[in-house]
Amino acid sequence: MSELAKKRINFIDQLHNAFLMKKGYGAFAYISILDVLNLFDKYKNSSEPADVFIDQFVRLTLKNK
Repeated sequence: MSELAKKRINFIDQLHNAFLMKKGYGAFAYISILDVLNLFDKYKNSSEPADVFIDQFVRLTLKNK
């Protein structure tokens, strides 16, 4: 498995857990897999740590729902 694939899997796991901890449902209850993959691409192009990037996204997503 490539390093990129490992990073993507780890990112998705962190995202899923962030939603699970805040709402009791995983990420895919709120966003599609395509949204997650696009979010991962945005994360890769940012300079933020994954946990900060994910927390900001989760807060904004839940605020708008």
